[in-house]
Amino acid sequence: MTDIRHYSDQELSLLFLNDEGLYRELMKGVRLNRFSYVRLIAYEHFVYNDEQLQDLEETFNDELKEYEN
Repeated sequence: MTDIRHYSDQELSLLFLNDEGLYRELMKGVRLNRFSYVRLIAYEHFVYNDEQLQDLEETFNDELKEYEN
C-alpha cells in the first residue's frame, strides 16, 4: 500500500489516469457506472485523504459523461 496523503489533492486521480492498469479499472467502473468499484481499487492500493478521494470521484464523473456521449 502506498501512502499518498502528503501529495496534492489530484494525486489519486493522476495515478488512475496515468497508470495503464489503474486506468483500465477506472474505465471498468465507468462502464458499470459504479464509483464504488473504483473506490475499492483505490482502497486496496493507496492510503489517501478525503480530498483526494473527492477529486477521484470528480474525475470518475467526468469520464462517465464522456463515456455516455
